Amino acid sequence: MAGITKEQRALREAEKLVAEQTAQNNPEQQEQQEQQEQQFDLVAMVTHYPAFPGAPTAADVHPAEVENWIAAGWTIRE
Repeated sequence: MAGITKEQRALREAEKLVAEQTAQNNPEQQEQQEQQEQQFDLVAMVTHYPAFPGAPTAADVHPAEVENWIAAGWTIRE
């Protein structure tokens, strides 16, 4: 952590400690967040024209991003 002051380093350590304590004190809330993140199904998509040689031609995409990927030339795998 070169280039930061002792005060900045202490602040980072304090923030890290608070985050760890919060996670330990609220395991139920953390589990709820994990479940909410896992409640969506990813959409399988493919492209026949990779962006560059060796680029992936298949991807699992978050449902909110499907339209963006379609605009980029990807299609939903059937």
